Amino acid sequence: MTNEIKKNAEEVKEALKDLPEVPGEEAKEVEHKDSLIFNDSVVEKIVSLAAREIKGVLDLKGGFISGITESFGASNDTKGVDATINGKEVVLDVKILLEFGQSAPRIFEELKQYTEKQLKLMTGLDVVELNMEVVDVLTRKDFEEKKQKSISNQVGSNKQDYNRQW
Repeated sequence: MTNEIKKNAEEVKEALKDLPEVPGEEAKEVEHKDSLIFNDSVVEKIVSLAAREIKGVLDLKGGFISGITESFGASNDTKGVDATINGKEVVLDVKILLEFGQSAPRIFEELKQYTEKQLKLMTGLDVVELNMEVVDVLTRKDFEEKKQKSISNQVGSNKQDYNRQW
């Protein structure tokens, strides 16, 4: 009987050797995965900067919130661009102010090629769709005058606010 007990003890020891010492703490192999993620606003800023370098694009046109932000003197580097990232693919919607006399189809092609190149280089993301909307057409002179008037209004309203404080 003693030999039988020893034999059973050895079998139990052998069966238990692969089990963790503390119940419930099974050794799990965790797979670690590296990642590189870009916020939508980073992609939007890259596209915004690229679009402004294309001849014939006077500016990008933001929405209501962008207009409010700019009226308080803050710049909005992503205005006029909306990016949707899905994995490694990006869909872009861009709203531009077109300079009078410039070719919208040419600008569209340049914007597409340049943004694809810059995004691939800087982020590794692929542009799968680009939608460009021309929201206004202005001469460069009219654009500069409106821009100057807007800056003057901002400076003037800031002076009034400053004087009201005292």
